[in-house]
Amino acid sequence: VSGLYFFHEAGYVHDFVPFEGILYIYDAANDVDTKTYGAFIHADYRLMDAIGFTFGGRYTWDRKTFTGGQEDLNGFSYKFLGCNPPNAVLNPVPFGPPGGIPNPAGLPCAVFVGFPDPAQPLRYFPPGELSQNYNIFTPSVGAQYHISPDVMAYLNWSKGFKAGGWSTRLSLPIANGNDVAFKPEYSKTVELGLKSEWLDRRLLANAAVFYTNYDGIQLNVQTGASPVYENAGNAKMKGGELEMQSLLARGLTLNFAGAYIDAYYTYVNPAIGIPQYYDLNRGVVFLPPLSARLPKTPKYKLTLGPTYDFGLSNQGKMRLAADYTYTAEMWNDSLNTPQLSRPVTRNLNASIHYFSPSGTYEFALGGTNLTDDRYVTVGAVNYAAGEIQSGFNPPREWYATVRVSVGQ
Repeated sequence: VSGLYFFHEAGYVHDFVPFEGILYIYDAANDVDTKTYGAFIHADYRLMDAIGFTFGGRYTWDRKTFTGGQEDLNGFSYKFLGCNPPNAVLNPVPFGPPGGIPNPAGLPCAVFVGFPDPAQPLRYFPPGELSQNYNIFTPSVGAQYHISPDVMAYLNWSKGFKAGGWSTRLSLPIANGNDVAFKPEYSKTVELGLKSEWLDRRLLANAAVFYTNYDGIQLNVQTGASPVYENAGNAKMKGGELEMQSLLARGLTLNFAGAYIDAYYTYVNPAIGIPQYYDLNRGVVFLPPLSARLPKTPKYKLTLGPTYDFGLSNQGKMRLAADYTYTAEMWNDSLNTPQLSRPVTRNLNASIHYFSPSGTYEFALGGTNLTDDRYVTVGAVNYAAGEIQSGFNPPREWYATVRVSVGQ
């Protein structure tokens, strides 16, 4: 199998966030354009009945451009330094602690504050278009051993990447647009697994162990009052997965899935670090690289779900279904902020379905998060503004659905 791929996306965002009085008026008009070209191939080769090989690869050409138009319309950066208008010469002691902020050279305000374009003294980004271009080859190879018609062992190796880009929200002006650029993230993964069916196909069992190495891992970190993406360092991830489906009795099926992940940093960019928490006396406290925790990576996750199908006298069918998921604690942000940590969660869902004899209609009633377990799912820390923002998972919810299949 081979083919060609093309993707084009053009995005424009215009945010306008005003605050009262002398405070910041945020006006961002940013353009991003992405074009991706790709060529791929995948081949299977059976050496003999029991042994097979797979080969594949993709060559990707990525072209990205960005134009940043963010402005500080209220001139807050100048007012903060007691500097108005922008082309004025900064007072040597305008504001701040004893001794003030010195400006012995008598620089114009716009130059001292760091605005990149004298002709546009409110614009945070330098004028013009920024670009990123990269060509990346991502191969994959694998081998399969068919132990029996119902059991197959496999070994795969593959390389992947996540595209780079720019952080488009600033809290301070920048002289060089590359200061907010981040590069692609690369990964290499080895996976060893087994896919099998047992007991006359009444039991399906799939298991795998994997090892992934990340280079230039992309993380959202806080810089000043703004979150930015950085290639924060390198990391490794290893773990295992087990999936099982068993037909226990006529119409009664039990599904099980379990996963274990051990994720850790092998290198942390010293210019960024992985902060653990903020201390009012010491500032940001950094973890040793080997002890830092990756965000959104619980060590354990277990899911158990029974399903029972049975017929009715009118030849319709009913289904009773439920699933229970246990997820270990994890961090929601790369700063490992305690207030944004997610504790152990236990989630229970259940539903009842009716299928018409012809299969044309399906009616369902159900509920999600029946234990009404509430926890933080997303958040951000803005130490410069002295705030922590967070969002929570939905509470207990009930639903009813009707599905109609046309053309049966």
